[in-house]
Order: sequence, then structure tokens, then C-alpha cells
Amino acid sequence: MDSDENEKAMLEDFAAVFTLLDSQQKGTIDQGLLAAALGATGLLATAKAEEAAAQAADRSDPLDLTTFRACISDAVQSATIQHYERPSKVGSSGPTVPTAGTALLGVLEFVRRTALESSDFKLAHHAKEMSDSLTAREETRRLGGIAQRHDSEQQGVQEAHMMQAMEFNSAWSTNMTEFEKQAAEIEEQVKARHAEEFAAFQEQLRKTAPRSYKFSRELLQLRKSTETLAKQGKYDKAHDIKLKADQLERWERMKLENELKTHVATKELQLRQQQQLQIEALRRRIQRGREEHKEHWLLGAQRLMQSHRNMLSDLKTKQALENVRADVVVKLDLAASRSGVAKLRSKNHYQDVLPRIDTGRPASRSKALGRSVTAGY
Repeated sequence: MDSDENEKAMLEDFAAVFTLLDSQQKGTIDQGLLAAALGATGLLATAKAEEAAAQAADRSDPLDLTTFRACISDAVQSATIQHYERPSKVGSSGPTVPTAGTALLGVLEFVRRTALESSDFKLAHHAKEMSDSLTAREETRRLGGIAQRHDSEQQGVQEAHMMQAMEFNSAWSTNMTEFEKQAAEIEEQVKARHAEEFAAFQEQLRKTAPRSYKFSRELLQLRKSTETLAKQGKYDKAHDIKLKADQLERWERMKLENELKTHVATKELQLRQQQQLQIEALRRRIQRGREEHKEHWLLGAQRLMQSHRNMLSDLKTKQALENVRADVVVKLDLAASRSGVAKLRSKNHYQDVLPRIDTGRPASRSKALGRSVTAGY
């Protein structure tokens, strides 16, 4: 039952109880009867009930259903505040938080006992029937309240779990972001160090490169033959051999330069490969760290989800046990409320009789009350 339906049903209950009090079907009651009804709820002492009725009479004339409902609601609100301010004292007497339903049950009990004293059994029967019906509705309202509280508890737990999971994932996401940032920085640092090492290696190769060429024996012999022939005056032969020697020298220079370039390129390639292996090894270590982080993240998430499932399961188990006992507990609670009302009436010297206030009604007010209600049925 939603709040609107519950409010509508409670208004109907107030109207039905007020109809029993309104003996003359005028739609109003007198101040004395209102004081008696407030006292019958067990929420106010005699003096307090009479004071509340007098204040209501000063504020509103006549005392209609709206005033009756407002007085009952004020009494319930005051008793509820006292319940939470002094839980030990309220709890020691039996009943739990007072409600408008239990207050109306006290009023109906007052009507029933008054009718019995005046032998108006039809009125007592109507009061008892209405009390049974109101008790059933009050039980239904309380069971519905328990169900709503259970739903609210489960929703609250689930929202808390969602927030915790979001915080957990946010923390791990930040952790992973920091890990990736550090990994990228380390890789960049290694690449920068490799670049420096490569530049230093190239500089070292240039410094160690041979300053002169080592020509072949054949070329040296040709140069020597050229000098010998020139000394002997054989210039034609010396010229031919010199051309041949120049050509051989160019070829050998080109060969030696290619060999040097090949040697340097090979050394550079070896260094590059070595550095690449180091980068790959670093990346494998980073990947292992990344996988370990993700594994820890997953394990943590699984443990958190299991913890959430366990908490929700424990809550549902507790609520299921409460639901099993709910019918009995609600009945006992209502019985304890009625018992508490009776004790408070006895403590306040209520004997379930009409108040000693001259209201202008006939001497036997209960009979008049009974006749009016009986006529209404």
C-alpha cells in the first residue's frame, strides 16, 4: 500500500471511530467526550487530555472530525517524541512506537466498555467489529511497513555497495593510470639512454677508424715499377703502368671504404639489436606488471562482490526470519500496546467511565451514545 492509499484508509478509520463517538449524528462532539477519547488512547494523562480538549475547543468550535483527528495526531506525535527520547522507559512497558491506529483502538475500547456498562450490546458489537477490522488493517499497515523497511534496507545496502564498488574501481583505475604513466616514463628514459649510447658509439667508431689505407702488394709493386721506369727514362711504359696503378688504387680505396662502412653498419646494427632486445625485455616486464595489477584488481573486485553478496544474503536471511515472526510480533505488539494503554489508564485513575464534566447531555451519556449509533446501523 502506497502512502496515498494508506492516508485514505487512515482517514476512513478516523471517520468510522468518530461516528461511534458522535451519538447524535451532528458531526460534532463535546469537550468532555473529546477529553475522554484522548485519555482512552493511553497517550495522555487525565489532566493532559482535559487540557488538550480545552485547547481544541478554544481553537475550533464546534469539535468536528478534523479537530478530533488533529488532537489524536498531536497526542501520537508527542508520545512518539517521548518514545525516542526515553526508549528505555517506553520499552520497559511493552509497546513500541505509538501510532494513530493503536490510539484509535484505545478509543474503540473505551466505546465498547462504556456500551457494556450501559448494556448497549449492539453498540458494543459495532465497536468490537470495528476494533477487529481496525486491528486487521493496523496489522496489514505494520506488515506493509516492515516490507517497505526491508526494501529500503536492501536498496540502501545495494546503493552503498554500488558506491563502494565505484570507489574501488576508481582507485584501481587511478592506480593503473599511474602505472601506465610510470611505465611510459621508464621506456622513454631507456630510449633516451639508448640514443645517447648510440651517438657515443658512433663517435667512438669514427675515432677508431683507420687514418690511412693499406694497399695491396700488387699496387705497391706497380708504384715501385713506375718510379724505376721513370728513372730509367722509359716514360711511355712508366705512364702506362701509372695509369694502371691509379685505376687499381681507386678500386682498392673504394673497396676499403665499403668494408669500413660495412663494418660500422654491422657494429651499429648489433648495438641497435641489443638495445631493441633490452626494450622488448623491459616491455615484457611492464606487461607482466600490468597483468599482475589487473589480476589483483580482478581478485579484489571478486572479493568485494562476494562480500557484497554475503552482506545482502545475511540481510535477506535476517529479513526472512523477521517476516516469519512478523505476524506474531505485530499481534504481540498490538496486544502490548493495548496492555500499555490499560496500564496507563489505571495509572491515571481511568476506570473506563465517562469524565466528570457537565456537557449538557442526558445523565446516561453511554445510552445516548448507544442509541445514536444503533440508529445509524
